[in-house]
Amino acid sequence: MSLDNLTFRVGGLHINENKNITESLPIETMPDPDFVYIPMSQHIGAPATPIVEKGQKVKRGQKIGDSKAFISAPVHSSISGTVVSIEKMYTADGRYCDCIIIENDHLDDAVIAEPMLDYKDRSMEEIVNFVKEKGIVGMGGAGFPLHAKLVSKDPILDQCIINGAECEAYLTCDHRIMLEDTDKVLEGLNIFSEFYNKDVSYMAIENNKKDAIDLMRKRISQTEAWKHLKVVTLKTKYPQGDSKRLTEAVVNRIVPPNKVTNDVGVFLTNVGTTLAFYEAMIEGIASYQRVITVSGKGIKEPKNILVKVGTSVGDIIDFCGGLEDDYIDIVCGGPMTGKSVFEFKSPITKTTSGLLVLTKEEINYGEENPCIRCARCVEFCPANIRPTEINSAILKNDVDTCKDLYADQCMECGICSYICPAKRNLSASVKLAKREIRMNSMAIK
Repeated sequence: MSLDNLTFRVGGLHINENKNITESLPIETMPDPDFVYIPMSQHIGAPATPIVEKGQKVKRGQKIGDSKAFISAPVHSSISGTVVSIEKMYTADGRYCDCIIIENDHLDDAVIAEPMLDYKDRSMEEIVNFVKEKGIVGMGGAGFPLHAKLVSKDPILDQCIINGAECEAYLTCDHRIMLEDTDKVLEGLNIFSEFYNKDVSYMAIENNKKDAIDLMRKRISQTEAWKHLKVVTLKTKYPQGDSKRLTEAVVNRIVPPNKVTNDVGVFLTNVGTTLAFYEAMIEGIASYQRVITVSGKGIKEPKNILVKVGTSVGDIIDFCGGLEDDYIDIVCGGPMTGKSVFEFKSPITKTTSGLLVLTKEEINYGEENPCIRCARCVEFCPANIRPTEINSAILKNDVDTCKDLYADQCMECGICSYICPAKRNLSASVKLAKREIRMNSMAIK
């Protein structure tokens, strides 16, 4: 099979990347803040429950929240200090949940790291339990607990892909990880390949990251143990990094509606998650920090930074030099799928890939006008649905028609609004339709 310029078939387009702002900036380590606000819900599934109390001393890496549910993930303290409160707060991505507030003692006392270097001699059940205890979740956005993706009995997982597409505009944190932690990412992929496919496993990277492609291919060629790892290049096309689109592009398997990549025998996770997996298995570190991009014309000093989970948006902005006078919005995540931040005290989570501080010039709201029936939203939709018809139906509160139009298959990529010449708020209306379909379904049950 060809290993270059791969892509998916339906929809998608090249968007204004704006990655040049930070793609050449090395990762900086942000000093630990005086306080962290650690959310109990940073993942898909059941939220964790606090297992510490006000006044209790905690160490960096200590488990402070847990759940008995399988689709959940423990939460660990990212600093050492004292629990001062447990309060409901909004996270940077808009969740409202319990947060454990810890005051930093700046002693940086840490729990003893416990790696699993003998993973080849362990059962998959032991590995799953180990990964769960480390609290690793998908860092590409959705936050699906990693341990729950590691096993599939029907079908058996026989393909392994690491997602290095990073197709959202502005974001460059995964790009920098691939350049600066190359060997860790490749060894993480190598360990995954032990579970799924020892003959060939894939590192998939968009063509706009040629330096990362060249470096990873070079390191693979120099390392005998990695000869079965293959770097595949992807057409620079949004949303190339979506798991279903990437599975189609790399191994030509179509993920059916309401299914995930595991359902077609593909294990797929992103670069940040792979790094966290390596750090857990080889270094014994729990998931309590991550690399994020801080970018946009509204921030004085754009950066890629390694930051502790639970750090507030305000502290991160201060570390990046503060705000420009003409900023008008702060977005958690990328510009296509991210959410506006409305409180500087809100903390980042394991799934926060970036903070974008945007000006009016970058957002370019435009005035919403009547649909001109150009069908561009249909032409470029990767989910192959009809956003403009769903928009019309949901404005009439016609949820049944929205369901007939497969609104629930929307992947919320934002292309329909981006491409619409009439500046229709199509993406928001289709999301609303999805929510209403889900609520109706729950009511029937």
